[in-house]
Amino acid sequence: MDSLTLAAVAAAFFCGGVVKGVVGIGLPLTSIALLTLFLDLRLAVPLMVVPILATNILQSFRGGRFGELLRRYWLMLAGGAVGVWAGAAALYRVELSYLLCALGLVVCAYATVNLLALRLTVSDRSLPVLSPVVGAFSGVLAGTTGSIGLPVVMYFQALGLSKDVFIQAVGIQFLITGAILAAALVHEKGLNAETLPVSALAVLPAFLGMAAGQWVRDRVSEERFRTALFIFLLLIGVNLIRKGLF
Repeated sequence: MDSLTLAAVAAAFFCGGVVKGVVGIGLPLTSIALLTLFLDLRLAVPLMVVPILATNILQSFRGGRFGELLRRYWLMLAGGAVGVWAGAAALYRVELSYLLCALGLVVCAYATVNLLALRLTVSDRSLPVLSPVVGAFSGVLAGTTGSIGLPVVMYFQALGLSKDVFIQAVGIQFLITGAILAAALVHEKGLNAETLPVSALAVLPAFLGMAAGQWVRDRVSEERFRTALFIFLLLIGVNLIRKGLF
């Protein structure tokens, strides 16, 4: 990669880090949406791996419920493992325009749900049936678009988890799914000697962005920030669909 592209990659991860610093989630989706503005999706997805792992290690262990949450949501993780391998295989075999449209639809759906403040509600009794399905769907999206955990996030919100439990549960899902994604991308030769160093270097702007986001969170209305963010993501999602179609 040339220096201009590397700078753009750093900027994308910095922006993703800012979003995570302010709202606690959103680094993968924001970063991949920005990366695909100037990189091929098949190159952008492997760059997500190391920042996802690095930024979720502490989050997944902070809260003292790691073992409890792992036992509670293991079916979701199992479904996610299957989905990630299938998604990573599809990333390098399915027509790229379809994947861009899929990513655009995911980004638009997430932005729209949050802009409209839609909140689904499900019972804990749904876990044995829905959690592996949600995990598998989330895994497929992670493997094909690098957008880790969006269905999982929405499902956890629907379960009504408290903020601290929600943040740790999401961190565990992202950490383990990210590790499986790394293995799948190595298998597909997408995470290689060219992409791994860039992915590792992207950790620095991601952490700097998180620090900046935490500073912003104390000084700017989180609600206004979220509204501006989701409008921005909606526009990016529409552009991704346009790229896929035309």
